[in-house]
Amino acid sequence: MARIEPQKPHQTFNGSREFQRAVLAYLKENGPQPYDVLYVHFDPNCTAEIKTVLQELIQWKFIDRVKDSDMTVSITASGIARLRLKDI
Repeated sequence: MARIEPQKPHQTFNGSREFQRAVLAYLKENGPQPYDVLYVHFDPNCTAEIKTVLQELIQWKFIDRVKDSDMTVSITASGIARLRLKDI
């Protein structure tokens, strides 16, 4: 059976890349935030699109999620470097 590989950062859709950039910029500007705060800020209509974006950013190590009571999310050095690139 063929193994399905996760998408690489450059293989995501343009809309997703823009969303990723927005999340990274928000975390860079505002510092670490609880997971729920990001959900409310970026997905007020509860479409669950933010869940996929956060999972991808965590997978690629652009953000880090601490296993505390708030599940705090922060941008990593790789995330800051990715934010500086023009193609995201």
